[in-house]
Amino acid sequence: MEAATDSRRSAGSGVVADTVAGRDWSRLPEDLLVSVLGALHVADAIRSGAVCASWHAAYVAFRRLRLPSPRQPPCLLYASDAVAPGAAVLHCPSTGVTLQIPFPRAPLARRPLLGSGHGWLVTADEASDLHLLNPVTGDQVALPPIAALHHVERGTDEQGDPAYLVYENLCGEYNPSKRRCEIDTKPTMLELDQAHYYMYHRVAISASPSAGRACVVLLLHMPHGEISFARIGDERWTWVAPENTAGLPWRFFYVDIMYSDADGLFYVLGSDAAIYSLDLDGPTPVAAKVLAGVPKSANYTKYLVQTPRGDILQVWRRRTYVELLTPVELPPDYVDEDDIQDPFLELVTTDVQLYKRMDMIKSLPDCALFLGLNGSMCLPVRDFPGLKPDCAYVTDDFLEYVNMLKYNPREVGIWSLAEQSMSRLVDVSPVVYPWLTWPSPIWIKPSFI
Repeated sequence: MEAATDSRRSAGSGVVADTVAGRDWSRLPEDLLVSVLGALHVADAIRSGAVCASWHAAYVAFRRLRLPSPRQPPCLLYASDAVAPGAAVLHCPSTGVTLQIPFPRAPLARRPLLGSGHGWLVTADEASDLHLLNPVTGDQVALPPIAALHHVERGTDEQGDPAYLVYENLCGEYNPSKRRCEIDTKPTMLELDQAHYYMYHRVAISASPSAGRACVVLLLHMPHGEISFARIGDERWTWVAPENTAGLPWRFFYVDIMYSDADGLFYVLGSDAAIYSLDLDGPTPVAAKVLAGVPKSANYTKYLVQTPRGDILQVWRRRTYVELLTPVELPPDYVDEDDIQDPFLELVTTDVQLYKRMDMIKSLPDCALFLGLNGSMCLPVRDFPGLKPDCAYVTDDFLEYVNMLKYNPREVGIWSLAEQSMSRLVDVSPVVYPWLTWPSPIWIKPSFI
């Protein structure tokens, strides 16, 4: 890359574009350059298009062919006022590269990030409807609207303002014609632009949305982590209804979900650490218990993650609030009508535990974890030499803290499983690369498709 850059500079000054080896890298065959671009990190591939005219042509051809870029290292996506108001930035811990990327239609500061997978983000718009967005290409796919969930209707609140009516009946029989329980109770009313704070808990994506209907989006949502799913192109969310899904307890406080490429199944995690598989390929969902629950285990945030060998692990993360010595600064014009802001609070990780079928694992000497609102990842460090083994790269994902205390500090760091301690993510700090505290930064593996 440095040699190519030198070549561009020499050509721009009217000097023959030669490297120290006496070769003109701008004359490499386009098909060879396209092959090379497919092996580069996404950030390097993007910057290669600016080297010279022939490299730019190869980059355009590479993008047109929609070729995959395998083994992309995870990057932290966050908003950076230092670059531009609401600008999106990718930082790669494996390479140390930081790159600004386009964020179409709306600044990142106004697009809550609710999940990520296969290089795509899950975001919500002003009406709290979900969209899939590739931050590298700018491609965007709309998912069924929030009012297309089985228990949500669009209506008005007590003042007559537009609102979503969410029926949270905990008893009574489900009536498909009414799309809710027979027993009518007063619905929960959510403002249109704030419904995403409460409605969406976790999102999992089975494939890149570019795969069309082969891409299934599984959603955990209020109340109590209920389960719905949709394929690309669907007009409504399909509720995983209790009477149609044998083997899956209803309203079981599900807290995390993942998709396994190994067997084509989704996996659902309960707050008590019970695991269920979920097959969505047939006419009706089919569930099976994989692991029984553990009593008194609900005090941890829990994640499902699959190792490179195919083992499914649980990660338990405990956090606590600590008091800041220096309070955060709230905007001068901010009015805390609900009296929820506490500028002295910070949420920090105090413990991370790993389990394989409820047997505690002390270490992952060959892997690194990535935890947060993203689809959890467990990656071999041999493929990404800059990553630290036996560590968990973490971001904030406790939704009450993230959504309610928008101006408070975000935890972004590296948890050492061996030392049971947190360290800063090198070269990404409020001093070097200032990020907004909301939306919370999220891990993503960049992709061109």
